[in-house]
Amino acid sequence: MINLKNINYQISQKIILQNIDLNIQEGKTTVIMGKNGSGKSTLLKLLNQIIKPTSGLFDSTLSKSVPMLFQKPLMLQNSVNYNYHILQKIKKHQINHFWFKKFDISHLSNQKMNSLSEGEKQKVFISRIMSFDQSHLFLDEPNQSLDLQSEKLLIDLLINEKNQKTIVMTLHDFEIAKKIGDYFVYLENGKILLQDSYENFFKKFNF
Repeated sequence: MINLKNINYQISQKIILQNIDLNIQEGKTTVIMGKNGSGKSTLLKLLNQIIKPTSGLFDSTLSKSVPMLFQKPLMLQNSVNYNYHILQKIKKHQINHFWFKKFDISHLSNQKMNSLSEGEKQKVFISRIMSFDQSHLFLDEPNQSLDLQSEKLLIDLLINEKNQKTIVMTLHDFEIAKKIGDYFVYLENGKILLQDSYENFFKKFNF
């Protein structure tokens, strides 16, 4: 469980998040939505303790941040295999290759990361995070750059993970959100305009 009460976050004099009240439920998938610049990525980082709020009450069952999927993930000018295993080397953690195999990218292992298409890179980044098989997932626009076939596979794989993990992700695509999400948060200009369960959110949503 992650609880936020009257959370504010600002950089210098610029307010990024304002008066955020939010409960992330264990074992559920929470989807954070909103236009570009609304504060989605900042809220995701804050929930994962990458950044600390300027003010407000923050409480989490997680003692520290966990590896997460950023919009611009770490990419070294080495091979796919090296980039895929870099977090394992840092974290000294046993990894699960299930997603790497499902995305069928093993044939790219010896290629340089900068030679891949944006979609292929995204598959490597997603597989790298999912290889940790952690109980809490923080994913920032995981479907970016993926083609339709890969996007469908991503949805299927995430639906399979839903029953075992707490997932928090940002998305722009409402159709994907409807397939994956249990609870929805809509941000605008750093404020939550609407948050509710699947059953109620889309009945109320008219922005």
